[in-house]
Amino acid sequence: FDRMMTTFVEEQKVPGATLAVARRGRLVYSRGFGFADLDRKSPVAPRALFRIASISKPLTAVAVLQQVDAGKVKLDDPVMRYVSLRPHLAAGSEVDTRLKDVTVRHCLNHTGGWDRDRSGDPIGIPARIADALGTRPPVPATDVVRYTLGRPLDFAPGERFAYSNVGYLLLGRVIETASGIGYERYVRDRVLTPVGATATRLGRALPENRPADEVRYYDSRRATGVCLYPPRAGERVPFPDGAGNLEGYEAHGGWVSSAVDLVRFAAAFDDDAENAPWGGLPKPALLC
Repeated sequence: FDRMMTTFVEEQKVPGATLAVARRGRLVYSRGFGFADLDRKSPVAPRALFRIASISKPLTAVAVLQQVDAGKVKLDDPVMRYVSLRPHLAAGSEVDTRLKDVTVRHCLNHTGGWDRDRSGDPIGIPARIADALGTRPPVPATDVVRYTLGRPLDFAPGERFAYSNVGYLLLGRVIETASGIGYERYVRDRVLTPVGATATRLGRALPENRPADEVRYYDSRRATGVCLYPPRAGERVPFPDGAGNLEGYEAHGGWVSSAVDLVRFAAAFDDDAENAPWGGLPKPALLC
């Protein structure tokens, strides 16, 4: 593992990386490679936090399935049953009548009717959404949902697969409505803490707002953009440092975690998870 990761970091020219390995529910290897901060030459710690992008989706999925296990949600319930947000409609437009047919299962399986290759991905247009809603960036997940619900679906729910970030933002609302607990608190308390993944949390856009053990980010193209987040709103910054709408990614891609936390989460799904030293996720949730 040491040789593999050292070679990977060198050949791929990435600043740093971490690797953690579990066997039979026990953490047996954890190490950092390269630098967490190139300017300071600070090494990557074994438990350093990284943005995990769409690896956030399994965290959301488990939380939803826990609500299914508890009898508070059914997979074939209309997802809008749990969403109190009102669609934002442009003048003269109407809500797509097919929206009522989108189920929790459709959102989990990326078959809800949204196709970013056809109509674009709303998560990447915070300025346009803010302008439409009469607000200012950054755009929270709830506003991304409202904007999307006011636009037509790209295909009938259940007709086919098309990867959808918005479907998982809707699932975040399902979790909040069914549990009566805020999305981040629920996932941290009910999904992550039971398996010992206690450092994982929703990420922050500005470097000064991040935990001390989170790495710095380096865009391979050295892209910059206009910062969305006060007090630096309007400044030109490296893209990872506030030019993207990170904090609005939430349930589809907004988490930061360590390799150690992620391997603990993954190990909870092993057949012998009940023997893991940190316990396992509740067995009914695993079976779903």
